[in-house]
Amino acid sequence: MLSKSTRLNQNKFIYTSELTPPKGIDLSKLINTASDLNMIDAFNITDNHNSKMTMAPIGLARKLIENNIEPIYQITCRDRNSMAIQSDLLAAYSLGINNVLCMSGESVKYGDHPNAKDVFEISSEELIETITKLNNGYDYADNKLDSVTNFNIGAVVNPGSNTIEKELKKFENKIKNGATFFQTQAIYDPKTLNNIIQIKQNKNIKILAGYIPIKSVKMANFLNNKVPGIQVPENIINLMKKTNDPQKTCIEISKETISEIKAIKGIDGVHIMALGWEHLIPKMI
Repeated sequence: MLSKSTRLNQNKFIYTSELTPPKGIDLSKLINTASDLNMIDAFNITDNHNSKMTMAPIGLARKLIENNIEPIYQITCRDRNSMAIQSDLLAAYSLGINNVLCMSGESVKYGDHPNAKDVFEISSEELIETITKLNNGYDYADNKLDSVTNFNIGAVVNPGSNTIEKELKKFENKIKNGATFFQTQAIYDPKTLNNIIQIKQNKNIKILAGYIPIKSVKMANFLNNKVPGIQVPENIINLMKKTNDPQKTCIEISKETISEIKAIKGIDGVHIMALGWEHLIPKMI
């Protein structure tokens, strides 16, 4: 059995980010980006991000491992049934991929293949349960495996959800089903994290607070109006309105917000979704 050695399990504050595989086969730019960001402990490898067809994450994840960079293999319930998901997971583990992040995924109707069919045979909570079974030597149908996995199981939580009671119930179910680390939706007011920190108490899990750098007023307004569970405060929007140097102001806002998150007891790291500004991450943290 392969070791579950992962930076995510170390007793230190964790920084993660994410990479989107190409709509093609050239991985050189992404490998260079990840290599330059040596302060990042692990990189999410997205799975057909925003329902747009790209290379499967297992390819980039393996290439990162070959370059001594730790991946977090995202897998969604949107595109594959339970058999295909398990097959992919077993293949991933055999290639040395230890971290997996379970997600539902957005409907294909929002992506670049709107005539494709959604699958969603199992939910993200059931996906976590499935991986826990693989770790215990059984498949989803309770058939015995000839060897076991040892995945570090990740999940997502939205502490700013408009239906917070329902979200917190799902959070608790994901913990019960075997999730060991969580990445949140983007956070701009650290007090938003209080609810999930309370639930975390006495549970052996890690919480990484999500953060998306605000590049412009237009971006802030888009997040507020179009992305459920994100609320960019007025003071941040006003700073971006007044600035003559959006990039510099973005870095200063990011430094302050990340520092505030880092000071919160019960938060174990920050997941930075830089959306093309990955080269600025070193200045943000």
